[in-house]
Amino acid sequence: MARNIFVLSGGGSRGAGQVGMLKALQAAGITPDLLIGGSVGAINACFIGSHPGPEGIEALADKWREMDEESICGPRRGIVMNVARRRPYLFSAATFRRLVQTWVPTYHLENLPTPVRVATTDITTGRPVHHSHGLVTDLLAASAALPGLFPPVVLRGEDGPTTHVDAGISENVPLSGALDEVQPGDRVFVLDVTRTPQTHRHLRSPLDVLIASLVASVRYRDEPEFPQDVEIIRLKLDEAFDCGTVFDFSHTEELFRLGEECVRAVLADEPPVASAA
Repeated sequence: MARNIFVLSGGGSRGAGQVGMLKALQAAGITPDLLIGGSVGAINACFIGSHPGPEGIEALADKWREMDEESICGPRRGIVMNVARRRPYLFSAATFRRLVQTWVPTYHLENLPTPVRVATTDITTGRPVHHSHGLVTDLLAASAALPGLFPPVVLRGEDGPTTHVDAGISENVPLSGALDEVQPGDRVFVLDVTRTPQTHRHLRSPLDVLIASLVASVRYRDEPEFPQDVEIIRLKLDEAFDCGTVFDFSHTEELFRLGEECVRAVLADEPPVASAA
């Protein structure tokens, strides 16, 4: 049977927009049979994969309402220690890993009730990797490991251990992971909350420069070509909405609303698609 595949992009604090998208899709009777996520999209995907149904989406919204920079990065005083000790990152991943453990109760990715693929970047090849099994905390820490900000993560694969960093280094919207999974008749819903920096006035900090550079590095890469019998439904969060830095969580409610409005606008032109499950 045809399936609904949800692809969730990276985007930092704009990931709250995906919560609104998920809520509106659920209201329209569209639920995922498979989720593929990178960076913040991988976090949202794993939460929904472990908490399917409308109650899970409401629980995810509540988690987002509690988010702030410290809940991901830990206290800023840690930066001084990491720089003084010449570590190759500003923030330890310990705080982020604890957050993942409270969000996702399942230890192994392959045991989630709804299948999830987590995207990372193999730092050796620069290519995206889409994981179907492994420890959730390790995979999400790797998927969100922005170079210089968080430590890279060594993951064990079929060919031995390899080092992985943020999924957005190779592909900010992990569509190639969907290409590996699609079957005839499938529909791919792309929950894209990325934002292209418009002008220099948006570069307010070294972090902004890093993010803008990473976005620029993947902006003009060709997207994978899907078979004609696979429908791609693009849900794109309003790029004009500026929510500050990737760790600015003061606009969460507004992003919820924008995500819902985006889906309603698209579905007005698309017939609702029921899940195969």
